[in-house]
Amino acid sequence: MQTEERDIITQKAELSTFEELTQQVYDLIGNPLSVWAVAATIESLGIRDIDAKTDFGFESVFDLAEDVFKKLKKHVRDKAEKEGEKEVKLELGDVSESFKLFFKHFGMGVLFTMPMISQIVAIIIFEYALWAWFRFNVAQATMIAMGTIGAFIITGGFIQVLGRLVSKYMGESNYFLSWKSIKAVIYFAIPLVLGIAALIFVINVVLPFYPQRMITIGLTYFILISSMMLSAAVLYASSQKMVILVSILTGTLSVAFGMEVLDWGIYLSQWLGIGVTTGIQIIYIVIFYQYKIRSNRQQLFKQSLPNLEVSYYNTYRYFLYGFAYFTFLFMDRILAWSAGPPPPPYIIWFNTPYELGMDWALLSFIFTIALLEFIIHLFSHRIIPAQKKTNIDKLKKFNLYFSNFYSLQLVLLFFVGILSIVLTYYGVVALRVFED
Repeated sequence: MQTEERDIITQKAELSTFEELTQQVYDLIGNPLSVWAVAATIESLGIRDIDAKTDFGFESVFDLAEDVFKKLKKHVRDKAEKEGEKEVKLELGDVSESFKLFFKHFGMGVLFTMPMISQIVAIIIFEYALWAWFRFNVAQATMIAMGTIGAFIITGGFIQVLGRLVSKYMGESNYFLSWKSIKAVIYFAIPLVLGIAALIFVINVVLPFYPQRMITIGLTYFILISSMMLSAAVLYASSQKMVILVSILTGTLSVAFGMEVLDWGIYLSQWLGIGVTTGIQIIYIVIFYQYKIRSNRQQLFKQSLPNLEVSYYNTYRYFLYGFAYFTFLFMDRILAWSAGPPPPPYIIWFNTPYELGMDWALLSFIFTIALLEFIIHLFSHRIIPAQKKTNIDKLKKFNLYFSNFYSLQLVLLFFVGILSIVLTYYGVVALRVFED
């Protein structure tokens, strides 16, 4: 019969009477709950106050128990720290799992950037994309860019709220409430987008900052791109990224069809392309959620979203974050357009050299965004199991492990970022061969 290996407290050939007693108490009760438990155990071994004084040099059994208790607690802590070090080394050595996650989520990150890449490729091949064209003059570029920026800023808060609610209910496999939350957010977002467009139109009639035709064109792009952004946000939160790419590619081909076959001109062709993209996304969203709800029979159960006050309290931070993030992101561009000599003809005017530089700079984000996708999933993959394994007395080891993890990922991110910048720079320089 195999017995469990004895846990020796003091590794010495000859033990003092105190060390022998400590070992005996540990063998009997292990990690003691209190000094009283140790004192009771010592007394059960037949040791009295007189024995504590003559054999161990303590005034009473309780005084002896206090020292034994401290000795045992120190041993337990030291043992736990050693085991914690082993666990941390084991986690750090799990390289194969990290490689599997890397290939999976780095690929997903690259897929996330593919819509942006597809638009750059389309511009190179066709000279136009969903809302860009090489031959736009500065006035046209100004209105379309302002419509695009407005779409990002106004829908930014709703996009964050959609991401929060959809991912929450999707994590619970509750497609019914996820679908209801999508409709609730969209019912707020679309009227707001239309209302802001109408307000800007009226203000420009009263105070004509721009020609009314320019404003009308810009607002059309604003409404269409806002709708596309909202539907794409639902697909992204629902982990349907491939549909986003397919819809954008189809929309881009629709622009080419409108320009080359129908000869509709750039505006109508791009509006057709954005409309096709949004239509594909909306149709897929409806089919996807209706199928999931019915296949899981979730429509049979009475479920409802929290009331308006609770929903507001749970999501308003996400809305403010999304709105503030995109406002901050584009404020630099708006200021850069309007600053510097000579003064622009209108209050906000497109700055072509600045925008070209910004667009080329976006190329360097392709691999860094993909790497961020991997880092986020790797962190999420490790944090929960680590929390479950870690006791409160191993908190320092836990913090040290994730501090090292963060530092390693930061170094990796800087390396990939610098490499991306270098590749982008020389890639753009290489395009000079096509100048003529």
